[in-house]
Amino acid sequence: MILRLLASAAVVGAVITSPAVLHTATPLNAAPPLANVTFNLDPAHTMVQFKVRHLGLSIVTGRFATFTGAFQLDPATGAASNATISIDVASINTDNERRNAHLKSSDFFAADSFPKITFVSTGIQKLAGNKYKVNGNLTMRGVTKPVTLDGELAGTRQTPRGWLAALSLTGTVKRKDYGLMWDRVTEGVAVVSDDITLQIDAEATEAKAAP
Repeated sequence: MILRLLASAAVVGAVITSPAVLHTATPLNAAPPLANVTFNLDPAHTMVQFKVRHLGLSIVTGRFATFTGAFQLDPATGAASNATISIDVASINTDNERRNAHLKSSDFFAADSFPKITFVSTGIQKLAGNKYKVNGNLTMRGVTKPVTLDGELAGTRQTPRGWLAALSLTGTVKRKDYGLMWDRVTEGVAVVSDDITLQIDAEATEAKAAP
């Protein structure tokens, strides 16, 4: 009798300690972790602008009407990567037709020979809060140079049509580094500053996979 009781206890102990039954159940309603979402810039809600000083005094603002761009973002963590933008130089507009034509000419962007301005990120560092440092290569007039842009994520929102994200990028480059060498001087002051401030204020929509 004692032997039978010991044998039964051994079987019960083996079942209790068996690795096959020691596990943690996963809740059936657990939400899957968010992954990177690909976003495309929405041209109707995005401004791509630049600013230069005229005669060292006033600021002239120009914008580009035609562009495409995309980036990846994890809405849960804010981690971002793979930002790109391609700008159609011929779409430049400074609200002055004569100035627009001059900017498209070989004195500046040489739009016929170099129709695109592009930026491709090489690394995006998330800082405190909603701030970012966006490193990448800017190509303008056939010259490619590394630049760093300051980024800010205004926020994200999930809608019935997918995710939305709003963000801004800004940075300063020297136009002569890219071959925009026109350099007229009036009374010892440059007509157009060498420094160009780039500003992108964007709304982007979640890219949908092709059916």
